[in-house]
Amino acid sequence: MTHSRSSKRFPPLRLAAYAATAMMAAVLAACGGGSNSNDASPASNNSVTPPPGDPLAQYQWHLKNTGQSTFSGRGGTPGIDLNVDSLFNQGEIGAGVRVLVLDDGLDIGHLDLKDRIAPDMLYNFDPSAASTSDPTPANNSSHGTEVAGIIGATADNGIGVRGVAPGVRLGGARYLCIQDDQTTNTCDSPSMTLSALGGAPFSQSADVINGSFGASGPALQEFDPDSSVRAAAVRHLTTLRQGKGIVFVKAAGNEFDSLGDSDCKTGIACGNAALDPQNTMPQTIVVGAVNADGVKSSYSSSGSAVLVAGLGGEYGFPGRDNATSGPAIMTTDLSGCNRGSVRTGQTSENPFNDPSTEIAKSLNTQCNYTATMNGTSAATPTVAGVVALMLHANPQLTWRDVRTILSASARRVDAQRVPTTMSLADGETYTPEPAWTRNGAGRWFDNWYGFGLVDAAAAVAMAKSYSTYLSGAMNSSTALAFGTGCNAQSEATDACGSSIATGKSDGLTVALQIGGQGVNTIEAVQLSLNLFNVSVSDLAVELISPAGTRSVLFNAFNGVLPGVTNVSNFVLSSNAFNGEAAGGVWKLRFVDVAQRADPESGSFQSVKLNVMGH
Repeated sequence: MTHSRSSKRFPPLRLAAYAATAMMAAVLAACGGGSNSNDASPASNNSVTPPPGDPLAQYQWHLKNTGQSTFSGRGGTPGIDLNVDSLFNQGEIGAGVRVLVLDDGLDIGHLDLKDRIAPDMLYNFDPSAASTSDPTPANNSSHGTEVAGIIGATADNGIGVRGVAPGVRLGGARYLCIQDDQTTNTCDSPSMTLSALGGAPFSQSADVINGSFGASGPALQEFDPDSSVRAAAVRHLTTLRQGKGIVFVKAAGNEFDSLGDSDCKTGIACGNAALDPQNTMPQTIVVGAVNADGVKSSYSSSGSAVLVAGLGGEYGFPGRDNATSGPAIMTTDLSGCNRGSVRTGQTSENPFNDPSTEIAKSLNTQCNYTATMNGTSAATPTVAGVVALMLHANPQLTWRDVRTILSASARRVDAQRVPTTMSLADGETYTPEPAWTRNGAGRWFDNWYGFGLVDAAAAVAMAKSYSTYLSGAMNSSTALAFGTGCNAQSEATDACGSSIATGKSDGLTVALQIGGQGVNTIEAVQLSLNLFNVSVSDLAVELISPAGTRSVLFNAFNGVLPGVTNVSNFVLSSNAFNGEAAGGVWKLRFVDVAQRADPESGSFQSVKLNVMGH
């Protein structure tokens, strides 16, 4: 499946691709692009001497944002960056931390990556590959190489760019074996998923795994967090790294304003991060994207499953409007001018990416770099790089500690944003997704950003002084509830359940009691739903904690396939309650905004609420 922007000025959007079961579409989570730029020209910009260590680092606004446009035609806001520069000045580069890039491959011979490569963390799942130990793609699949450069391109070697953690050891797997037409994935099986996520020697030795991929498409996926292969794989990660757990950092998705052929509402999420079920697992650090102005990237999927945001930028050339213009991320591309995102014969509106321009001839002579990497695919490795810096500062951190520190140290950006409101059939005003909300533990959360934009210096400082150490699996406290006439044996096709009123903001509320035993402080919340005869595109699923915090786990006015259907094992999650006390009465609320013709009431059948923490 491919996704494209509504304007022909935008290139195909390679969205989060999930390689796990054959029934899922697999497409990458990055975009190409380009435009004319007033950032630099051979006449003007070359009069400024580039940094001798990494000549292209001056264009890497995600590392240090001075307002540079990175050849996109428009610069960002100075200071909107990872706050990593002070760490570089201290010599903190994540030396020796092992980061595995699960993607469409990795160019292990790239001049800016070869010194970072860990040979024991390489694998090629592609059955057509000449060697299983070399993940370098044979086609133009450059996505994984672009991701790897963001994480760990070598610093101060006299060429190119630098990574967020330029001292790491990089591994790579050709795990998303997408053909050039982006329609066929030849590496798609549950056994491959298990191997890639800690089930094989090459993946077991990682400290951090970067997953710039995900499920895509405008349909719900049935998912069992207790028995699914995908769920089992991520749970297994927490037993590795000498029991401290491999940290799994993953893309939220690029479907905020585009989901199949859906008619998306301005300012409301068309695609929710929870449409990829693996994002609902607490072992997954789900990452949204922020642009160079410090606001959500136009494409970035939102949702309560998002933990933090990284920097993904926009499209790297002038867009349809100000919201979609601005710089993308500069990073490594496949080596040479005969393959990759930048190659001879390929034109681009970004002059750095067009080998025929004077700027490219001056600054990108071997076509080894790109200035148009974006998507939550790009934001995710910025966070993975920060995690590597944290683990170098304190190797004893567990996977749960990393979640805690990232949440507590993130920056609240776009703090003044006003959420979109809609009118319901009864005249009520309804807010499909709230903006920044302060929860009962005093922590600010927003579905667009999670707890905010990662701050490398703050996270590393906290890591150095951290001593709590939350080891092993989270404790869990659960509650079950059933609709009228339903029980544990009811099927989604059974006509039982409690009716959800249409066109009313208080549609249906279900009370759930969580006891205080086992979990005092919340780290994550997950629930699984069964619904009868509902219109998912009109349905909101909200959860209100005993402290009164409202979290929208799935927003209405979304882009899910229209029509009435039965829903089985629909899994959702939220980080909005983290830090609150678990015990008390929780309220699950369904709102049917009834945008369809002749709406009839659907029904709630059952829910399992799982509150996790310590």
